[in-house]
Amino acid sequence: INSLLDALGSAPATVWFEGGDDDLPFRTDPDRHELRKVPRQDSGAHLVDRVRSDLPGLLRDTSDPYVWIACDTATTRTLAAYVRKELGLPKQRVHALGYWRP
Repeated sequence: INSLLDALGSAPATVWFEGGDDDLPFRTDPDRHELRKVPRQDSGAHLVDRVRSDLPGLLRDTSDPYVWIACDTATTRTLAAYVRKELGLPKQRVHALGYWRP
């Protein structure tokens, strides 16, 4: 996650982090980054529910949104389809990469 935040430079970002370790060091700048921790669950459904609940409001407040998704492959597919089909973001404004298979 720190590499993602470094790559964003000065761009503001909201990051949902699914995990159970509250002691991980994150290089976040509270003026630019909002880190939303989501408890890890087996299927990724809890993460999907949180993103589906929170993301539409964030996108309404952004003039040129870019969504970057990196999760297990099943969760990545679910979120990418949601962002493109239901929220209507063009595919060139969505980067989705499944890192592992559950």
